[in-house]
Amino acid sequence: MEAKTVDVSRGIAWFSGGWRIFMKNPGLWIVLGIIVLAITVVLSIIPILGIFALSLVMPVLIAGLLYAAREADAGRALDVLHVFQGFRDKEKLTPLLSLGGLALAGLLASFALAFLLAGGSMVTMMLSGERPQMAAGAMGGFMLAGLVILVVELLVATAIVYAIPLVMFRGTPAGAAMRSSFNASLRNFLPLLVFGVVYLFAAIVAMLPLMLGWLVLLPASAGMLYLSYKDLYEPA
Repeated sequence: MEAKTVDVSRGIAWFSGGWRIFMKNPGLWIVLGIIVLAITVVLSIIPILGIFALSLVMPVLIAGLLYAAREADAGRALDVLHVFQGFRDKEKLTPLLSLGGLALAGLLASFALAFLLAGGSMVTMMLSGERPQMAAGAMGGFMLAGLVILVVELLVATAIVYAIPLVMFRGTPAGAAMRSSFNASLRNFLPLLVFGVVYLFAAIVAMLPLMLGWLVLLPASAGMLYLSYKDLYEPA
């Protein structure tokens, strides 16, 4: 289950290949994206419990989109029910929810650490009065809190990104899948970095106007992630 190390140029190939998969049936892909976005919005507006539930089920929804991407890449017909494949496959549901549990734990840990750092900084700012040096130090605490959240969430993402398809397509246990995903991300840092830079520009464009571009970019992203998994784990 060890991932391959690929050329840096593959980052561009994943991005363009994802659009190729999307263009095979853009209408239905947009419907799949709307379903995921609708579930995300509905859960997000539920105070506290909604965020917890969203963290748990998001890997299951992503697994469904990846399943749809594999079907489309193989030339098979898409189906709206593909997005729920992670829920329908009972053997895969529990380990996928376990990945969601890791995501939730990482979210809680990052915010707890950030709260401790930011809380101390807030007290410092309240006591600083006219002392600009203390105020500057407090602002540094806020920046450090933001950095902590970013680092923890990045570590969680590297452990989950390929764990989802490994569980979905290979039935790999959640723990082994996360270890393999983390190692694969480290070994392929450069192609992932190239992909990330290109994807960032696409994400910025997708926000204009009114973030409507995400109705297209989100489902296309499923194809991009599937092709990167296929590149790293499947036989040539």
